[in-house]
Amino acid sequence: MKKIFEGLLFGIGFSISFIIIWYLAAYFVTPMFFEARIRSTTGESSIEEYSAGPNSSNPLENSYEMQNEFHNLEIEEQIKLASVIAIAEYVPSKDGKSIAIISEILKMQSNTKFYYEVGDEFPDSSFFPEDHTNYGDGLIIFFTGSPAMMRLSMTYSGDRIRSLGDLPLKLFRKKCKETDA
Repeated sequence: MKKIFEGLLFGIGFSISFIIIWYLAAYFVTPMFFEARIRSTTGESSIEEYSAGPNSSNPLENSYEMQNEFHNLEIEEQIKLASVIAIAEYVPSKDGKSIAIISEILKMQSNTKFYYEVGDEFPDSSFFPEDHTNYGDGLIIFFTGSPAMMRLSMTYSGDRIRSLGDLPLKLFRKKCKETDA
């Protein structure tokens, strides 16, 4: 009976060890394998395609973008690397939803494919508001590449951009014009 009990404990211990090793392999190794397969299938090779795009005139923009995530850059660099910068304001709809409507395009690089116009809804930023939450009056949206893909957005209230230390929208517009020139 003692031998059966020892064998049973050994089997349970072995099974638990096997499950733990299998779980760790599935958790850490499998995602890396599938990511590599997806990249090779879709032709993705780097963040270059999503930042300045394949038609970028300055290859340094691509290498700089690869080393630093867009949201960690200084605002002047974000403006410089963006292919499109738009302002959207929240407009309430009849069903209670706040719809993000593009009200102004501050920057658009030539030959950039951008599928929105002033007056269009930017559906990724529309929402049903919750009580006791301040969403601001609208948002600034940075797009990179061509076709332009959203990279970053930040809210504004009144005439100030919250996440930029309450930078006035007037000064932000000026920075966009200076960087674009």
